Amino acid sequence: MASSRNLKLVIVLALIAGLGPISIHVILPVLPSIKAAFQASNAVTQLTLTLGVVAMAVATIAFGPAADRYGRRPIVILGLALFIGGSALCIWSPNIETLIFGRLVQAFGGAAGIVISRAIIRDMFSREETARVLGQVMSVVVLAPVLAPGIGGFIVAYAGWRYVFILASAMGVLALVVSLPALKETHKPTGEASSFAQMFRSFPGLLRTPAFIGYAGYAGCGMGMFMVIAGGVPFLMIDVFGRGPAAFGLFFMFLAASFLMGTIVSSRLTVRIGLDRMIRWGSSGGAFFALAIAGLFLAGVSSPWAIFVPGVFMGFSHGLAMPNAQAGAVSVNPQIAGSASGLMTFLQMSIGAGFGQIAGMLPHATALPVTILIAVAGVSGFLLYNVAMSLSREASS
Repeated sequence: MASSRNLKLVIVLALIAGLGPISIHVILPVLPSIKAAFQASNAVTQLTLTLGVVAMAVATIAFGPAADRYGRRPIVILGLALFIGGSALCIWSPNIETLIFGRLVQAFGGAAGIVISRAIIRDMFSREETARVLGQVMSVVVLAPVLAPGIGGFIVAYAGWRYVFILASAMGVLALVVSLPALKETHKPTGEASSFAQMFRSFPGLLRTPAFIGYAGYAGCGMGMFMVIAGGVPFLMIDVFGRGPAAFGLFFMFLAASFLMGTIVSSRLTVRIGLDRMIRWGSSGGAFFALAIAGLFLAGVSSPWAIFVPGVFMGFSHGLAMPNAQAGAVSVNPQIAGSASGLMTFLQMSIGAGFGQIAGMLPHATALPVTILIAVAGVSGFLLYNVAMSLSREASS
C-alpha cells in the first residue's frame, strides 16, 4: 500500500514539477519561427527563453519561503493559476513584447511546482530517501524535455508556433485538475505575522555554508551546459548545419533521454552508493564530455553529431548528479527545506539563464564559440562542487 501511495505521489509531483521544464524546452525549436514572425533580432528573440528562466529563478526565491510560511498546497495552486494565465497570454500576443511578458508570467507560475515538489518530498522522507524519490520524480519530469522539443518542432512545422502555447495551457489545466483533490498539505504553516522580507533571513546562513554552495553551484553549471545547447544550437542548426526546427527537436530528444536514463540509474544506486559519491561521478563525467564537444570542433569536426553524441554521455552523467545535488541542497538544514529549495533553484536557474543568454548572443557563423561555452559550464560545475565540498570537510574537521 505504501508503494502505491508513493507512486501516486511521484506522478502528481512530477506533473506539477514538469510544467517549468515544459515551458523552457517546448519553445527551443520555435525560436527561429518567433524571430521570423516578429522580425526580431537573435538577442531579443532569445529573451523569450532566458527571461523566462530568470522569472522562474526569481519566483523560486519567493515561493520557497512562502511555502514554509503558508504551506505547500496554496502556493502550488497559485503557481498553476499563473502558469495557465501566462500561457494564454502567449497564445494571443500581438508582438514580441507581449510574448515576452506572457513568458514571464508563465515561467513565474511554473516555478511553484519545481520548488514545492522538492520541499514536499523532504517533508516526507529522510536525506538519502529524498534523493531516491527525487530521482523517481525527475525520471518522470525529464519526459518533458525528452518529448517537448520534438513535439514543439513538429507543431511549428505543421500548425504554427502559437499552438505550442495552446499545448502548454492544456498541460497547466490538467495539472490543476489533478492536484486539487490529490495534493495534501505536508507542512504545518507557521502563520507568523512577520514581514515578507523576514522570510529570507535563512538565506545568508545558507550562502555561508560551503556544502550548500557546492550543491547549488553544480546544479547551476549543470543546467548551464544544457542552456548553452538550448540557447545557441537552434540557430546553429539553421545557420551552420542547414537543418530545420524538427531536426533540432529530434537531436535534443536524444540528449534529454540520456539525462532521463541517468536519473533512473541514480534513483536505484544513490541509497547504496551515497549522495556525494554520485555527484562526484556525475560532475566528472559531465566535465569530460563537455570538453570532448569543444575538442571535436577545435579539431575541425563541424556537425550536429559532434555536439549530440558526446552530449548524450554528458546528459547521462548530469542525470547521475543532479537529483543528488538537489537533495543535498535541501538537506543542509531540513527545518528550512522550502527556503533552501527556493534559493538553490534560484541560483541554478540564474546561472543557467546566464549561460543561455550568452550562447544566444555569441556569433553563429561557426559552432566553435558555443561549444567552448559548453565546456566552460561543464568544467565550472565540476570545480565548484569539488572545491566547495573540500572546504566543507575542512570546516567540519
